[in-house]
Amino acid sequence: MARPLQFERQKAIDAAMRVFWQQGYSASSLQQLLDAMQINRGSLYAAFSDKAGLFKEVIDNYQSRIQSIVIRLLSNELDPAKGIKDVFELTLLALTKDSLALGCLLVNTVNELSPIDSEIASHAAKKLEVVEQAFITACKRAQTLNQMTTEITPESAGKMLMTSMIGLRVQSRRGVETSDLRQSIVPLLNMLMPTLDKR
Repeated sequence: MARPLQFERQKAIDAAMRVFWQQGYSASSLQQLLDAMQINRGSLYAAFSDKAGLFKEVIDNYQSRIQSIVIRLLSNELDPAKGIKDVFELTLLALTKDSLALGCLLVNTVNELSPIDSEIASHAAKKLEVVEQAFITACKRAQTLNQMTTEITPESAGKMLMTSMIGLRVQSRRGVETSDLRQSIVPLLNMLMPTLDKR
């Protein structure tokens, strides 16, 4: 009979996430991960198969715990325009300086691994596609409620917002000040939703 895994899986995943998020996938050595997770090599292989398997589970966990906040905000059926604005305010502009400096784990992963590990990069990219679709759906609702200009399709508007979100996360990792991040998104929000601040 196989021995049960002698560690708390969620606690170990959280510890691994911090290492990957701070250093990136390639720079995170197996020994650093083992030390942070406080498990041995055998337990890691038994639970996650290998470093790549661990990282994929970290990405899944990141999306379910952090990106789900974005999905919830964008699901504001009564006031989708406010939901779109809240995504930028509460999940980007309201973050601590340390959190901003880390950027988005999914965006970081796509940028880092697209040239060297297309499988993992694709896994992260699919998570970002879920957020983009949520933006598009919110834009459709906003247009239906006359909260958003109809001069652009909801698909194009959603993609523009997603592109801006990704760009802001990259800029935040570069250390750009929050005030500058806010100023860079205001023109786009005003163009798409000119009555947002007048309601």
